[in-house]
Amino acid sequence: MLTLEMIDDFMSVNMNTVDVGTLADISTLKLDNSLPKEKRMDYVLEKLKNPFCFRYGEMGIKLEFDDNAPPIQEVLANLLIRKKSGL
Repeated sequence: MLTLEMIDDFMSVNMNTVDVGTLADISTLKLDNSLPKEKRMDYVLEKLKNPFCFRYGEMGIKLEFDDNAPPIQEVLANLLIRKKSGL
């Protein structure tokens, strides 16, 4: 079970100082969508250790959230529109 302290620890990772090789590689993660959400969450936590900071191959990734930011769907839609129009 996640606690607020755990989430704070997860989010406090500094990508400028972390050794990317020590992060869990999300490219090896296999999700079973037939499992309930709680079981999938437990699996992700077990495999990634930190769901906010991981790697994909050799690229380190840190998830950060901004309550004032536009929804990700809007950002991605705008990106695709710009790419389609050649911007």
